[in-house]
Amino acid sequence: MDRTDRRIRRWPWVAAALLLGLAAAVRAILPDGAAARVERVAACHGPAAQPRVETLADGRRAVRLRVLLWNVEGLPWPIRSGRDAKLARMADWIAKRRAAGLGPDILILHKAFTPDASRIALAGDFRSVLPGPARDHARHLPTAAAPAGFAAAADWRKGEGLGKWLDGGLYLATDLPVLARIQLPFGAASCAGYDCLANKGSQAAIVAIPGAPDVLRIFNTHRNAREPSGVPVARAETAHALQTEENDLILQAIRADGGALIAAGDFNNYRAGDRRGFFAEDPGFRLAAKGRGWKARPAAITDRKAWDDAYDLVGYRSSDTLRVEPLAVTSLFDGKNGPRLSDHDAQYIVFRISWAADAPPAPVAVKPCPA
Repeated sequence: MDRTDRRIRRWPWVAAALLLGLAAAVRAILPDGAAARVERVAACHGPAAQPRVETLADGRRAVRLRVLLWNVEGLPWPIRSGRDAKLARMADWIAKRRAAGLGPDILILHKAFTPDASRIALAGDFRSVLPGPARDHARHLPTAAAPAGFAAAADWRKGEGLGKWLDGGLYLATDLPVLARIQLPFGAASCAGYDCLANKGSQAAIVAIPGAPDVLRIFNTHRNAREPSGVPVARAETAHALQTEENDLILQAIRADGGALIAAGDFNNYRAGDRRGFFAEDPGFRLAAKGRGWKARPAAITDRKAWDDAYDLVGYRSSDTLRVEPLAVTSLFDGKNGPRLSDHDAQYIVFRISWAADAPPAPVAVKPCPA
């Protein structure tokens, strides 16, 4: 073997070493996950901060809940740069809305990886700010069974098999009394491409509506991307389906099969996973889709127009005791209703939660705060 052959054979190892060194350097300059992560769980609830209970024309009692869902594109440098000013504008807008008493009552964030992004959850001075899975959070429920060869085909050049560099980027903030919560990452191998570098997963909270006869469940998730993941579409779709199956386990854990639910997610458009699982198989589950003007319309999960109208979606289901109805839906900060501040539009949904007037209120385990 001559020297040229030896140099050719040595080159892949040199290239691999350089790439691994570059990966280590990038990881070293990523934001400290602990520093970026914010959390607040209220030990009491403020009665004045709760939504006002009204009486409907048919005698039912009801409250209106304003839900803001926003993928804030809070990715760190060198993946993104120059985001600080826009993230600050998002936080300022939410702070001013809340100070004016205009909501939202429930704030749901995706891709809030950096300190400037996670601070958006604090800007509204919500009593409870709940993060999703942390970077080192391990899954304690079963993982979905991947097809044969899926794990073996992992490509470290596309971010697979290199561990979690970021947390899940999820947040849920509200003034409603939080009775229970859970956050759960997807299985370490239930991902594809660059999405594997973040500890994506789901979170859920069970909240009380003072005066209502039952609790409300809130669910939030961020599933695997398709083309941006950097892997073939078939592999990304497989990961999406696995994550849908793993989402179902957390939904079962909060007993969502029999209770009222609001579910929000960056589902990454109508995908393989959305054609199966809890949301697809539950006849009572509907999407809060856009109707005429700002009016909402109930839509089945297979409704393609609902998916075409909004990149991120919110769904819901009623129970025997609580009726959940979307009244209004609009996109904000989309270049029409406000300047574009993220690669995702914000979605603003107004729900009405109602119940029979003679239904006895459920006890609220979280005590009222002193006056």
